[in-house]
Amino acid sequence: MNRTVRKQVKELIHGMDARIYRRGYDWNGYEVYEPVYFRRKCIGGPLVIFVKGDKAWLASNEEGYAYIHYSIEKKEGTKKVSNEDNPW
Repeated sequence: MNRTVRKQVKELIHGMDARIYRRGYDWNGYEVYEPVYFRRKCIGGPLVIFVKGDKAWLASNEEGYAYIHYSIEKKEGTKKVSNEDNPW
């Protein structure tokens, strides 16, 4: 990740009231970054940041839920996961 994108990701993370982030699983051609909270937060839909090229943005609720579903399946190994299973 270049400096410009890193700065964009940090600004988005701080805007979500998180201090740090971690790299998630790559999804549909995007690098994914997840906020890390040290206290419980009620924030609504899942918040993840997508990065492609030199641009970073906050995923929509639909994309966030699709990514979270994908990452849970990938962690648990409950299903052979492929990007073709996701509509986005």
